[in-house]
Amino acid sequence: MSGRATILLVDDEPLMRIPLEDRLRATGYEVVSVASGEEALEAVRGRSFDVAVVDLKLPGIDGLDVLRGMKQAGSDADAIVITAYGTIDAAVEAMKLGARDFLTKPFETGALLAAVERCVQVREANRGPVSLAEQPTQTYGMVGRSAPMQRVFRLIGAVAQTSATIIIQGETGTGKELVANAIHACSQRRDRPLIKVNCAAMPEALVESELFGAERGAFTGADRRRKGRFELAHGGTLFLDEVDEMPLLPQAKVLRAIQEGEFERLGGSETLHVDVRIIAATKVDLRKKVDAGTFREDLYYRLNVLPIAVPPLRERGDDVILLTEHFLSMLCEEYGRSPKVLAPSTAMWLRAHTFPGNVRELKNLVARAVTLCEGDVVCLEHLGAAEGGAGPAGDLAAARRDAEDRRIEQALEAAGGNKTLAAQMLGISRKTLWEKLTRRRR
Repeated sequence: MSGRATILLVDDEPLMRIPLEDRLRATGYEVVSVASGEEALEAVRGRSFDVAVVDLKLPGIDGLDVLRGMKQAGSDADAIVITAYGTIDAAVEAMKLGARDFLTKPFETGALLAAVERCVQVREANRGPVSLAEQPTQTYGMVGRSAPMQRVFRLIGAVAQTSATIIIQGETGTGKELVANAIHACSQRRDRPLIKVNCAAMPEALVESELFGAERGAFTGADRRRKGRFELAHGGTLFLDEVDEMPLLPQAKVLRAIQEGEFERLGGSETLHVDVRIIAATKVDLRKKVDAGTFREDLYYRLNVLPIAVPPLRERGDDVILLTEHFLSMLCEEYGRSPKVLAPSTAMWLRAHTFPGNVRELKNLVARAVTLCEGDVVCLEHLGAAEGGAGPAGDLAAARRDAEDRRIEQALEAAGGNKTLAAQMLGISRKTLWEKLTRRRR
């Protein structure tokens, strides 16, 4: 908690506003408390705030208009909306306008304090440049000294102690599942289950029964009652990987389970209540899926409470060398091979390579090198790369494209021309491979 954080509290009910103001001040925040939307907009024009707690139903200018006015005034405060008239539509509209959370009255004061603290911690984690001095290079299996990864490590620490929904965004192979593992391991739910679901791997007809369970006789072959993933994750964390691939039909039930903490098994009438923390992951822009009509807008905003972006390997600088050395050490021990070091030309090639498959592709390359290298020095041929492919002279972007093209050719050759298998070897989707092959033909 930061005593320097400034909070704007907007509520026209004195019996609600004054106790909240007192609790926020007692917690160490600086608080500006107002009773109307007009006063709120006047306040944001005069100073900056870290968090704005805004009641939706206000005399005159209502809470949604306050959020619109804050945006127009250039305020970057994180907003928490409170209301006694909570609806999904209101929550969606508020989150479109930048609200980070939505609390329905009556609520425990502790719930609001937790929401405020969460916003403050995330702002502090994202604020300003990251100093790399004395920063950890490993966090729960993730390795990185670069500024983008240090920011990810700080965000993990900031959000882990909350119960808020988190969405992890990043390309294939960047380590989104490792981020989810770290958040759960750092949370108060660490001793409870972490249940993982790959939404892309579930047949559409079975998504509802997989997530929510099924009663005996609910469908052909359902010969007994079966618990779903939400029920199995009670008290712990549910990780929805590739959530963008979830079919549209079950999304309404998922939204209710997140929003209300309740659902019914397929074929059942008993309402079950669960306490589950949701972490979702996606490799695509979910907003585009919403615009295309393949993902519910209300579910998008409920998932997008605390986004964490995992950077691609090409944006992580010398982390590629740090990761390579980490994988060399780990895999040499695992395979029973002698310790190995990188030849200078190998390190140069690694720095220049774009790694379309990100960390997953790098690990596969290192595994190949450990298998093929009989000596103590890993050379380019052990990675399947050609000498001179990424020299210090010439155009770096062209060198990276050349290195990427060679890796694609090697994967296609090893896969006997099978593009699906080649894409799996590279750690990318078949669509991404097709796009890269199209680019090469131009």
